[in-house]
Amino acid sequence: MGLDGLLGELLAGGHRTDMQRRVLTHDWSATPLGPVEGWSRTVLDAVATVLNCRFPMLVMAGPDLVMVYNDGYADILGARHPAALGRRVPEVWPEVWPDIEEMIAAVLAGGATFVEDLPLVMTRDGFDEETYFTFSYSPVVGPGGQVLGVLNTTVDTTPRVLAARRMAVLQQLGSLPRSGYGSASEACGAALRVLGEARSDCPFGLVYLLDPGAGRPRLAATYGIDASAGAGEPPQLFPEGVWAEVAAGAVFTASGPAASVPGFALPAGARGEGPAVVLPLTVPGRTGPVGALVLGTSPRLRMDEEYRVFLALAAGQVAAAVTDAQAVESERRRGEERAELDRARAQFYTEVAVTLQRAVLGPTALPDGFAVHYEPATGTLEVGGDWYDVVDLPGGRHGVMVGDVVGRGLPAAAVMGQLRSAGRALLLESHSPAQVLSALDRFAALVPGAACSTAFCAVVDPATGTVRYSSGGHVPAIVVDAGGASRLLTGAGSLPLAVADDLVRPEAEVLLRPGATLLLYTDGLVERRNEDLDSGMARAVTALTDGRHLAPDQLVALLTDQLLDDAPDDDVALLLYRCG
Repeated sequence: MGLDGLLGELLAGGHRTDMQRRVLTHDWSATPLGPVEGWSRTVLDAVATVLNCRFPMLVMAGPDLVMVYNDGYADILGARHPAALGRRVPEVWPEVWPDIEEMIAAVLAGGATFVEDLPLVMTRDGFDEETYFTFSYSPVVGPGGQVLGVLNTTVDTTPRVLAARRMAVLQQLGSLPRSGYGSASEACGAALRVLGEARSDCPFGLVYLLDPGAGRPRLAATYGIDASAGAGEPPQLFPEGVWAEVAAGAVFTASGPAASVPGFALPAGARGEGPAVVLPLTVPGRTGPVGALVLGTSPRLRMDEEYRVFLALAAGQVAAAVTDAQAVESERRRGEERAELDRARAQFYTEVAVTLQRAVLGPTALPDGFAVHYEPATGTLEVGGDWYDVVDLPGGRHGVMVGDVVGRGLPAAAVMGQLRSAGRALLLESHSPAQVLSALDRFAALVPGAACSTAFCAVVDPATGTVRYSSGGHVPAIVVDAGGASRLLTGAGSLPLAVADDLVRPEAEVLLRPGATLLLYTDGLVERRNEDLDSGMARAVTALTDGRHLAPDQLVALLTDQLLDDAPDDDVALLLYRCG
C-alpha cells in the first residue's frame, strides 16, 4: 500500500493542502526515513497530526531526525522550503543546530521541553536574520516506549519581540524631560543616548541641525562612530545633494552598506553594515525640516513597514526634543510654538500606542457582517492588554474572541500577544469555546502576568444563526434583535483564566435571528468612575438598540462616540457582528 493509502486516510477533509500533497507524493525511499511501508503506525499518526494542524508543526522522524512539516512551518523555513522536506534537521538548520541539539537529545531520551522567545540567528532567506521563537519539543513514543522522533510545535514571535523592544525605546524617548536643556544640541545628545542603548535596531546615529539663516545643517551629536578606527570624523556640514531631498520631506535610504551613503564617507568605526536611513526632522508649523537624523540599521533585520514606522517615530521624538529646546532659546516664539507642540505630542503618543498595539494584534481581513475597534487609554505610550480576534473556521463559521489582560503598558501588551496567539491556534483546532478557554487556562498558567485575565470566546455559524459561547470572567456579550429586544449572554459565565485548577468551563448556545446584532467588548467601554458596572452596561444596551438599523461600521462609530470619553482611562476593544 502506498503512502496515499497509509497516510491519506488519516488526513482530515477532502481538500489537500500544499504540504499534504507534497508529503503524499514525496519519494521517501530516497530519504534516511526509508520506504513508507517501513513506517510505524506511531510515526504515521504523528505525521497526520502535523499535516491536519494549521499551527506551525514539524515531526523530526527516526534517529536521523528527518523533517516532515505542515504548511505553517513551511512559512518559517523561508527559501529552504520545499527542499527541506525529507532532509535531516542538522542539514536544513546548520546555523541553529548548536542551539537546539541538546534540547533535541533530551527529548530523544524521553524528556520534553518548552522555550519562550529563544533568540536564533537564521540564514533562511540569504542573510543572517535575527529571529525569536516560542516552541516545544515532545517525544513521539511507540507502543514499547521507544522514542521514534520529536514533535515540534512552534510560533515565530519575532514581530512581537521586536515591537516590544522598539516600544521600550520609544517609551524612553517619550519620557525625556521637555524644555530642560540649555541648547538644541544638548537635547539631541540626550535623545541619541537613548538610541545608543538600542544598537540592535540602530547601530549608529548622527543628528544635523539647521541654524536659522544657514543653507545646510551642521553636525550636532553622534553615537556609535569611532573616528580613530576609520577614515576620520563624519562631515560637519550635511551633504548638499542629500539635503536637497531631505529638505523636501523625503526619507533617504542607502541600498548598500551604511558607509556608502553618498556624501557622508562614514568612517569604518561606524557600527553596522545594513542600510542607513536619513530622516527629516519635521515638526508642525514649520515649512521645512529643522535638521536630519541619520540612523544605521541592522543587517540582521528585514527593512519592513514596522521597522520604518519605528525609525520615523524615533525621528519624530528627536524632532520634538530639538524643537522644545529651540523654543526655550527663543522666548519670542515660545507661547505660540508651545501650544502647537503640545498638540503634536499628544497626537504622536496616540499614534505610537495605536500603531504598536495594532502591530501586535496584526491586520485582520474581516468577514461580512463584522466590525471591530481598538481605542488606547489616554497617556504616554500606554498600550495595554485588550484584544479581539476573528478566525475563519471550516463550514463558513467564525471563531471570535475578546479579552483583557490585567494591567497596562508593555508587560500587559506582551502577555496579550501570547494569549491572543494561543487563543487563535486553539480556535482553529477545537472549535469549542469551552474547550478553548479550558486549554487557555493551562496556557495562561505558564505565562507570567496572565493569571486573572478575562476572555469571552464564541463560535458564530451564519448558516444556522447560532452562537456557542463561553465566558472566562469577562463582561457579558450583548444581543439586540431587529425588533429592539435585548439580552445579556450570561448563561456560560465562569472564573477568569488560570485562577482554579481543572476548572470545567460551561458552554451555552443562543439563536440570532436575521438582523440581530452581537456585541463583544472589554470593560473599558462601560466602566466609569463613580458608576457601577450595571449602569455602564445599560448605557451600552441603549446605544446598541438605538443604532441597530445602522451598518456594522457605522454602529461601531456610534458606540464609541456615545460611550467613550474624549480621554478614556482604560483601553477598549470591541467586536460587533450583524446576523444576515
